[in-house]
Amino acid sequence: MDREEADAAILQAVRKSKGIVKAAPFLPEDRRKIMDIEADAEERSLMGLGKVINTGVREVLDCSLIYVALNDMGFDWGPHSTLVMKKGRDVVGEEVRDEERIARLSRQKNVWFMHKNFAVYRDKVRFPEDIMKKVCYFEIPSISAGWCNVEDDQLQCRSIIYANPSTPSDTFLKEQYFDALDQQGLGTILIGIQE
Repeated sequence: MDREEADAAILQAVRKSKGIVKAAPFLPEDRRKIMDIEADAEERSLMGLGKVINTGVREVLDCSLIYVALNDMGFDWGPHSTLVMKKGRDVVGEEVRDEERIARLSRQKNVWFMHKNFAVYRDKVRFPEDIMKKVCYFEIPSISAGWCNVEDDQLQCRSIIYANPSTPSDTFLKEQYFDALDQQGLGTILIGIQE
């Protein structure tokens, strides 16, 4: 399968997904620009409680096939955490979207909710000391794109991931790929095909 055929099959699947407004192939020359924007955003990010590292965008940019999509409020992020707190390699806090899991975690003595959907595991971290001492950091991971069903047999065996870019990258992507469309409720995601 050549690149044009792969792009057509993947873009068709992406565009069929609920909440996707538009999608386009990501241009290789924009890879360095997004990496630079993300690095700058990480240097400036503190989220009030610590550094934020966007590993998800890095993982997508390492993929051989990359796409950018404009999504609206109807896009379903699924049950996966779009933000985790780590101490070294261990997850010590995470965004939780599933209401039943939130209820279960709320009953556990070792769990404290930083806000409605963010659980901190007190037995794994000294909170807030570890954050203030910068022992912990926040990470935006890549997420499996289970919502993207490519109907081409040659692409079925590949893993599809997506990532949420930082606000400056989101602005750049909207300008480069979507005629600077910046209406409230619209965002961008980067989608990568892992071989």
